[in-house]
Amino acid sequence: MGLIRHTAHDALDAATHLQARLATRAAHHDRTGIFAQENIDDLRQAGLLSLRISTPDRPTPFTLGVAQEIVGRIAQSDASTALVMVNHYMVRAAIAHHEFGSGDFVRWMEEEQHDRLTNILLAEPDLGSASRGGLPGTVATRTPGGWVLNGRKAYVTGIPGLSWLLVRARTDEDPARVGTFMVPTIAEGIHVIENWDHIGMRASNSHEVTFTQVVLPPDAALALHAPDTPPAERNILMLWNTGLLGALYNGIATSALTWFGEFLKNRVPSNLGAPLSTLPAMRDAVGGFAITLHMNTMLLRLYATAVTATCPPPELNAHAAVIKSRVVDAAADFTSALLGLAGNAGLSTHNPLERAHRDALCGRIHAPHGELLRRVAGQRVLS
Repeated sequence: MGLIRHTAHDALDAATHLQARLATRAAHHDRTGIFAQENIDDLRQAGLLSLRISTPDRPTPFTLGVAQEIVGRIAQSDASTALVMVNHYMVRAAIAHHEFGSGDFVRWMEEEQHDRLTNILLAEPDLGSASRGGLPGTVATRTPGGWVLNGRKAYVTGIPGLSWLLVRARTDEDPARVGTFMVPTIAEGIHVIENWDHIGMRASNSHEVTFTQVVLPPDAALALHAPDTPPAERNILMLWNTGLLGALYNGIATSALTWFGEFLKNRVPSNLGAPLSTLPAMRDAVGGFAITLHMNTMLLRLYATAVTATCPPPELNAHAAVIKSRVVDAAADFTSALLGLAGNAGLSTHNPLERAHRDALCGRIHAPHGELLRRVAGQRVLS
């Protein structure tokens, strides 16, 4: 069991301390697609998987803003590992806010399972993104002893290192209910289909998982509800997901600019006789990139403050759309612009810029998709 961090300062120091170590492994894991279990072990040992998330009734140092800082620092070293942390933190935040169970369940997760990696399984190959609606094809059948789960889930990020799966499923009742089922990864009937072979986030191992006659106890069912009746007004899971993804992709952009800055300072073309960093055009370009990153940081901090406020603003969903479109989705354009300036050096696998760009491209596939956000925003204006 890893230690439990008690202050935000200690946790941030631990994340900073791990940056160099994780960075030395990132290229290998990206090239091979092998899950970076040693990174997870380091995070666990450093206490960064055991943060007790702050809630209104139990304040701790670990707010969304602190979690964003940690994820952003890890993302500068290894984006795939940071993505695993995003899912772990957002699930833990939802649990801490009682979105999936009672106080006893929360205490058990925080005291006995505090450093066990967790993820929530929403997407399905046939259903697509859960953000677009539709009943899940994964079915939980009630039995005298509890439940039996059957189905298939997609994009199970970090599956080689996960201990717990929160599986979105529908019941076989009439009418059916929808909810989340707590499933240990060691349960019989779970099979991993190793088909994750994307251009970016290669070491995240976001494979598909099938469930065949997985036997679960009665209390495995969490937060069952009618399909058209969400269990809570404030969906902490998705609010944290947006904020943490913003920090992740801003971390990717930060690492890309850091490399580019060093490249300009060390690249001395023979026809110039001085580093590229001395060119006014390059300084102007880098200044624009730096301002963008500073703007992203401001947006993320404002968003984190709004999410954790006692009385959150009514525009919270609109704030989330801004983070997704202007920080997460825009990271691909940011790294593409850097590649255009770096030329062949930026596209070499010997340098981290091309990996940063491939990882940044994945931002656009995270739900909710940009097209859906624009449509909702347009409906608000035109209604």
